[in-house]
Amino acid sequence: MNDYSEIAARFARDTAKHQMTVLHEDGLYRHLKFANPEHGSFGSFQLITWPYNLVVKTGWTFHFDIDATEDMFDLFRRTALTGKINPGYWSEKVRAGRDEVEGFDPGLFEQQVKQYIVAAIRNGDAPRGIGAEITRDIFEWGDISHEAGARKELEDFRYEDWTFGDTTEWEFCDFTPGFLWSCFAIRHGIDLYDAARKPEAVAA
Repeated sequence: MNDYSEIAARFARDTAKHQMTVLHEDGLYRHLKFANPEHGSFGSFQLITWPYNLVVKTGWTFHFDIDATEDMFDLFRRTALTGKINPGYWSEKVRAGRDEVEGFDPGLFEQQVKQYIVAAIRNGDAPRGIGAEITRDIFEWGDISHEAGARKELEDFRYEDWTFGDTTEWEFCDFTPGFLWSCFAIRHGIDLYDAARKPEAVAA
């Protein structure tokens, strides 16, 4: 399972020394801002809630809702451990911002192509020298910055009559960095909110 450690590390750097500011709080109606006062708006984000709804504003905006959970903070608390995220389940609750949840991942494309070629070479199904040919024609010269271009490179590739065949069912999409960053923001913001509301320990 992908723990999105790269995004987690970036989020940790971006939000170091963040402080919470309560802009509004009336029961489940909350407007919270999280920022490092020394860094201005860099890395700042906001959480806005009302019954059955949560909006996270991070530079991207995602609106989550679920009829079964009045306090959306409870949903995110229950479905991920402290400091962790659950983007698969959470993405199902996105009402607005769905176009930004998933996108073409060049790294995933490269990984799948290389795994396929390694297997083909190991099984004796691919000709000698094909690895260098794919590196040059697809990864160095190919237009693989977007999904349509990447799929066309696979479709057009020929080497000694060898082709990739039907790759229409190959998946090259993953959660976008913006959505993952926003998921970490939600979980982190709730953790800071909960910590701020813990009753102070009574001195012995």
